[in-house]
Amino acid sequence: MQDTETPRTHSLIDRYYEEERELQEKELSLAEVTLRLDANDLAMLGMVARRFRKGRDDVAQEVLSHALIDLFARIESGERKLMARDADESAKAIATSIAEENGIRDVDFRSGYWAQQERQITKLEKQREKLEKKAAKEAAPAEPTPAASNESAEDTVQYPETGAIEKAPAALETQIEAANGPGQENAEETPASVFAD
Repeated sequence: MQDTETPRTHSLIDRYYEEERELQEKELSLAEVTLRLDANDLAMLGMVARRFRKGRDDVAQEVLSHALIDLFARIESGERKLMARDADESAKAIATSIAEENGIRDVDFRSGYWAQQERQITKLEKQREKLEKKAAKEAAPAEPTPAASNESAEDTVQYPETGAIEKAPAALETQIEAANGPGQENAEETPASVFAD
């Protein structure tokens, strides 16, 4: 029984060593930044970190990373492209500097990160623009244009008049017969009260 358990335990220890190496490599690839936060921000940062059992620095790092992408997305398209290029060039220099400070050859560094973010943001903006145009186009038929509303108003006015004209002779004959009495269908004079309506 002991022999079958040993390989699993060894693989567990191997995994722990691997995780430790990855953490050390990650730490070596990061630069330290000192932040000064007010009490409210620091308290919430601590609460979030404690709630999810993370280090305060880890939460701050992730929050800052996401916030930078949000800020970057708000910059105008042309300027954003230039900033992405400059940030990628600067990142390479910073990564080299971090590697030298930590005595390693090179650090885990994603080349072209901000250019990739810029392309993704531009793609999302175009998709959003397309959807807005499509929604506006779909909403347009529901709201008649001024020319279409004039035509439809004229059409609705014409149809009732046409219908009334078609029905008028029969109704007029009935009213004349009623006014003249039975047997006087061909009377020449029509009472004025028939046309008063």
